[in-house]
Amino acid sequence: MRGTFWVAAYFTLKIAFALCLLKLSANALPVTGFTVFSQLMFFAALLNVLALCGAQGGLIRQAAAARDVAELRQTQDAAFTIWAVAAPVSLLLVFCGHGLVARMLVGDPAAWRVILALTATALAGAPGGIWCAMLTGRRRVAQSLSAQAAGLLAGSGAAAWRILAHDPAGAALAFSAGSMVTGCAALPLALRLGLPLLPRLATWPHVAALLRYSAAIAATTGASALVAFGLRWITRDHFGVAQLGYWLAASRISDLSTQLVGLFMIQVFVPHLATIRDDIQRHAFLVRCWARGAGVMGLFLAVFSLAPRPLIHIFLSDSYQPAATIIRLCMIGDVLRVWLSLATHTAFANGAPQRYAGMEIATLAIMAVVAVALTAAGEPNALPIGYLVANAISAAVISAVFLDTGEARKYFFFEKKKQKTFD
Repeated sequence: MRGTFWVAAYFTLKIAFALCLLKLSANALPVTGFTVFSQLMFFAALLNVLALCGAQGGLIRQAAAARDVAELRQTQDAAFTIWAVAAPVSLLLVFCGHGLVARMLVGDPAAWRVILALTATALAGAPGGIWCAMLTGRRRVAQSLSAQAAGLLAGSGAAAWRILAHDPAGAALAFSAGSMVTGCAALPLALRLGLPLLPRLATWPHVAALLRYSAAIAATTGASALVAFGLRWITRDHFGVAQLGYWLAASRISDLSTQLVGLFMIQVFVPHLATIRDDIQRHAFLVRCWARGAGVMGLFLAVFSLAPRPLIHIFLSDSYQPAATIIRLCMIGDVLRVWLSLATHTAFANGAPQRYAGMEIATLAIMAVVAVALTAAGEPNALPIGYLVANAISAAVISAVFLDTGEARKYFFFEKKKQKTFD
């Protein structure tokens, strides 16, 4: 119960800071500046995942499975070995393609220095994430989230300062630097676990064991980034920066709401479902979770539909009133995405992360195809419509499989696999 309280408290704090930055950036920056800030923030979030090749979730699992301090040290060694390889490779790739990356993100190849600085800052903050994951795995949830909250507070405050100075690129860089504060706060707490200050290079078996749990996340994140940046690039070239800014504003609102479902799935759904062996109980639990998720997303949609103009005025600014239709389409897509989220996290609970990646990537591919086709046809709302259609198709397929009484239903929802442990 205590861990649940800290998770809820941190999530509330994170949402509060996100809403403050959203409101501040929407009012203090022009739409073009808001677009630059949003793009760079998304890029920094991607770099945080790539710094450990998406191994953050696997790191928590491995730390929890460690039977003694020696195994815990091997876990940290494996994480830092991955970072020691992934960080310079990522930095080199961004440097080699700096002109293309800058043009894709902000439409200006001359901004490559800012892109490179943001890349270096985000990758350098990975050790803080490693130590926080170790704390979480050892059930030091309060300590882990307190360190993350310190970084969030520092990064948000610095970002707000740069936003008020009308510096969107500097704001994204300042926010990313908050991870350094997280590292400083988490290090002394991690040392209390008996971890060494200077980790060693890990052997391949330990690295491979960690990567097994994160390969699906890395594949999904990479595909999501490629689709997102590619579609945003196409949208900007066809309909201008303002239209892209409307979509980014809608996406950030959508992210805030879907994070609630994501938090529930990771913290409650997956660990509970993994312990249910009776098919009748599992069926009932799946239906209850679907109803809760769809109900929450449906409530957000209903509230926004009743008062779009005042809500946009409060959380964004009046210059984003033309985005009302895009926001509504995204919220409908969020309701339909509950089906996909339920199915993918069921795959995780069943020990089949490859199914998780397959379903997510398939949905992304449908979205990309629909959005590109609509963009070619001159539809300015191609992105939100593509998002809605992709999730609608996924929801229909998943519903058909779940209602089926044959092998397909058993394979995706009721099959139990032995969870792999770390060697």
